[in-house]
Amino acid sequence: MKPAVRFENVSKRYEIGTGQTSIKRIIKKPIDRLTGRSNGVPESQILWALRDVSFNITPGKALGLVGPNGSGKTTSLKLLSRITFPTSGKVHIDGRISALIELGAGFHPDLTGRENVYLNGTILGMKKHEIDKRFDQMVDFSGIARFIDTPVKRYSSGMYVRLGFSVAAHVEPDVLLVDEVLAVGDAQFRQKCARRIEELQKIGTTIVFVAHNLYLVRSVCDEAVFLLKGEVQQQGEVNEVLNEYENWLIERQIAEGGAPATAMNDEFKFSSDDIGIREVIVRNLNTGSTEEFSHDDPVEIQVHYTAHKPVAKPNLVLRFARADGITAAMIRTADYGLKLDDLEGEGYVSIKLDHLQLATGGYVVMVSMLGPIDGVGLAWGSSRWIQVAGISLGYEEASGVFVPRVAGAEVRPETDVVEMVRETVS
Repeated sequence: MKPAVRFENVSKRYEIGTGQTSIKRIIKKPIDRLTGRSNGVPESQILWALRDVSFNITPGKALGLVGPNGSGKTTSLKLLSRITFPTSGKVHIDGRISALIELGAGFHPDLTGRENVYLNGTILGMKKHEIDKRFDQMVDFSGIARFIDTPVKRYSSGMYVRLGFSVAAHVEPDVLLVDEVLAVGDAQFRQKCARRIEELQKIGTTIVFVAHNLYLVRSVCDEAVFLLKGEVQQQGEVNEVLNEYENWLIERQIAEGGAPATAMNDEFKFSSDDIGIREVIVRNLNTGSTEEFSHDDPVEIQVHYTAHKPVAKPNLVLRFARADGITAAMIRTADYGLKLDDLEGEGYVSIKLDHLQLATGGYVVMVSMLGPIDGVGLAWGSSRWIQVAGISLGYEEASGVFVPRVAGAEVRPETDVVEMVRETVS
């Protein structure tokens, strides 16, 4: 089957600090390319956003582009949408494209929402009769029907992007480019966006998806490409690639001293005049490891502190945060009726869990030390990254972050239920 999207040895080069283009430079560029010269631009001013990147996407499949900021993900989408062109290599696309990159790009502030639907739809390649046919669907999807005849300059930012997504998502393209747009709007609208993308997949739309939320990438995509500094580190089945990327993220954080990922908080460390947290250790009570855990391992969390003055009636809040910043679990000692002794000098507080019960992935434990006034933090700190192996090792527990303890399962005929109801009534 012919690929819907082909990247063939694509490279993209930018020249830093050379924003102005003269007639002389335009004439010199092809000559310099033929002679192998670099236009006289120092190497320090050359940025390769992409270097020899290749991948194919089968029609109807979804490919995720992952990597840290500056890795070349958005540049790839811009090349696919023909906003810019490659320095070398070839980009092939079979069919009509719709790009959910700049939502509402092309909206005119003085035009109404209705007028902008027609304007934006036309920019995205729709014919007037297509817009007429889908207009009601677009407006209903956006949830702003009441304001459709109001100039968009009076819209809130949320209303603006909702209408922008609604138009772009109803183009029904052959290839859909998506860049972080599911981060907009409230939770209900994000779910609606995700369902719309699923509908497009079912009718055979090919999707190129960029997002920092790896669990969202995992749920949408069949394959993935891990980019770093413009070069492909790994590509293939989505779970394998995302596992590699998560391992890279964890190794980088460990190399930087075990700080939480930037998506959560770069500076999650604070000491007051009363107390400071020196270290947070998560220990596997089965193996003694402080890095590798199974979902059913018993765990001890040690919070090492230095109290500069006595702290009466202390409380702890422990938050297990996933690699994408999602809170997987939270423990407040006050909620569990755990009364801690007053803190003085140096020591550590030990919290033990019978079973970890976390799904596969990377986690960090973020700790807040509270005094007698609940909600007032005296100090906070975080553990190093830990890796947890859940039950479904090959699927990264895409359906959640919690591994419940199942007591048993059985199949019973419906007649048993009817009989139970009769006994209850009688």
